Amino acid sequence: MGKKTSKDILSLINNIQKIISTKPNTNQIFEEVQMMKFKIKPLQGDVSAFNLKNEKFIESLWSLGKLDEFFRKEFPQLSKKEQEVFLRFFDSLYIKYQQQLNQVNLQPAKMTLIRTGLLELEIFKEGKLRKKVN
Repeated sequence: MGKKTSKDILSLINNIQKIISTKPNTNQIFEEVQMMKFKIKPLQGDVSAFNLKNEKFIESLWSLGKLDEFFRKEFPQLSKKEQEVFLRFFDSLYIKYQQQLNQVNLQPAKMTLIRTGLLELEIFKEGKLRKKVN
């Protein structure tokens, strides 16, 4: 039974890597990110001075969104041991895309000469509320 567990986890890991590495075109990524219902809240700085439609920014959000969808779908079905292995892998991938997001330069090219200051954003997804049916 031990071999079955590791094969299941490996196929899940392969699936998520395949999903993220086969990105659709930029327009579709943008549409999907909008459907993912991310909320972006400026914590510091003037958000209007920055380009939030930056391609790398949107791609990183898309990757994080896909990870989130995959996690919500697959994680509850795993055994405790599988969950531990999956969480370790998931965390490392999540951190990678979070760092990628943090490194994106959101300043428009013409504004890089002007010091626009620091921008700090909080990005989150609103969870779906499920009503209990009696």
